[in-house]
Amino acid sequence: MPDIEFGQLQADLPTYQNTGAIKVDNVIPLSKGYRSFPGFAALSATGLGTTPVGLFTSFSDGGSTNYAGDETKLYQMDTSLVFQDKSKAGGYSNSTTEGSRDFWAFTQFGKNIIATNHADYIQKFEQGADSLFSDLTDFKAKYLSVVRDFVVTGFTTEYETAKTFDSNTISSNQITITSHGWATGDTVIYDRNGNTALTNLTDGGTYYVIYVAANTIKLATTSANATAGTAITLTATGGSQTHKLQQFNVNNQRVKWSGLNDSSTWTPSQTTQSGYQDIVGVHGNVQAIVGGESFGVVFMERAIYRMDYVGTPLKFQFTKIADNIGAFAPRSVCSFGNMIFFLAQDGIYKLEGGQKLTPIGKGRIDDFLMKDITSNLEGISSAIDPNNSLAVWSYRGANATGLPTSTVNNRLLCYNFNVDRFATGSGQSLEFIATASQEAFNTLESLDVLGQLEGLPYSLDSYAYGDNIVGLSAFNADKKFGKFLGSSLDATVDSTEFEGAKNRRSTLLGARPIVDADGNDTTITVTPITRASQADRIAVGSAVTSLDNGNCPLRSSSRYHRLRVKVSGNFLTMSGIDVQARPEGMR
Repeated sequence: MPDIEFGQLQADLPTYQNTGAIKVDNVIPLSKGYRSFPGFAALSATGLGTTPVGLFTSFSDGGSTNYAGDETKLYQMDTSLVFQDKSKAGGYSNSTTEGSRDFWAFTQFGKNIIATNHADYIQKFEQGADSLFSDLTDFKAKYLSVVRDFVVTGFTTEYETAKTFDSNTISSNQITITSHGWATGDTVIYDRNGNTALTNLTDGGTYYVIYVAANTIKLATTSANATAGTAITLTATGGSQTHKLQQFNVNNQRVKWSGLNDSSTWTPSQTTQSGYQDIVGVHGNVQAIVGGESFGVVFMERAIYRMDYVGTPLKFQFTKIADNIGAFAPRSVCSFGNMIFFLAQDGIYKLEGGQKLTPIGKGRIDDFLMKDITSNLEGISSAIDPNNSLAVWSYRGANATGLPTSTVNNRLLCYNFNVDRFATGSGQSLEFIATASQEAFNTLESLDVLGQLEGLPYSLDSYAYGDNIVGLSAFNADKKFGKFLGSSLDATVDSTEFEGAKNRRSTLLGARPIVDADGNDTTITVTPITRASQADRIAVGSAVTSLDNGNCPLRSSSRYHRLRVKVSGNFLTMSGIDVQARPEGMR
């Protein structure tokens, strides 16, 4: 056993005599120690047209297929790893309903791939039949999943039948619509209906109603202006023209589901069993929906609900399972088996079996993480790496380059749910992570895209390079799809802070990192980090490369010491470090 074991990452605990490790970066946690983490390798030669905002893998008798979305298009990946445009005619609007990006959410229902981004109507692509995506519904939603035999959506925008008016009858800024039924503050969309848009109105623009009378209204540019009665200046066109206004309602707390075994039916009905539930309360918006064969889980900003199928007339029963805890970032929610992992406002949680909630980051990583997240909150994404039993989060943290408004994430947080241990990842340049598949690497030449063969983390005959293998995937800053199958990242682990001699200064004479590289070409260094008292700043020394016998000669004097071990190249485990220390004043 090494003198100092590399325990679990406990960045939130004091550094002195920390029972774990202070820094654990670019490694995969094991029950004892850590192993190398494969780097990202771009597999597609060309990137998407605009910023990637969605990635999904479907499964069928013929294997797996990847789908992706960017700001204006939906794609299907072909066998050459090229994403082919499968968008409906005219593409998509990406109307920035959620800050700078409208993310695509995907699910699979039978042969149908279903996608939604809340900026456009929900989309459908039937595998083996459709050549392009098309509108599935006449409403919009941010989130969707499949619960039992229903497609379930959340945070919807729903539209009433459009009402027409004659532009020639406009008088004193008033529009005449018989029995319009609207109230001040209602939201409507203007449609020029093929005519020239009215002055001061934009085709497809959103406006707010000012109620005048049962048959007349005015329009305002904002809700506040509507309340204040500040109307848009409108004038008659001088000739009879039919224009339209269509009311819509944003239902930020609504969960809406399709008919039983029918993703095309959405009108509430006892016969089809389609319907909706507004989860009204002070818990904020719907943030995510996780489906399942037995039940679903609905994440709000500050609450979590379980939805259980109970049949007609209720169809689904919603039960609160957590209060004041919810999804802080919508795409921080990922699931594996009966476990759901997510980022709440105070850290990382695990929900197990739809009822048992555990704060898995408390006292270990939560404080560090919440301080490290610097910007791009909406761009926090998560994925499962089933090959390494990891839940992984991508975020923009310390040392990120570019403007604060950048959508590129540079950091990872990894949680091995089999051994209950964390690690971080650094030096990334990613737009979005997800769990996705790949085409097979059938020849040595096809593996060249991953980097030097001797630097790859898996043996050349590993299943990891096979067809349809699902694993941790991403789009990088160049908008290219890839997987974490490349050369191992440079690993860094800091030991706990210790005294080389009890209650006195000491000199570290040498150290021997316990790294099992199994003959791989690795470079191992040890960097001493010291301070004379707990009140002092740390002083970082020079890295010393290990000799052929594994030892690193040091000469570092102070009261408090910690050692940083860095490994470049593949290794099986790094488990700790042996230390040779001498009290000062002794020879």
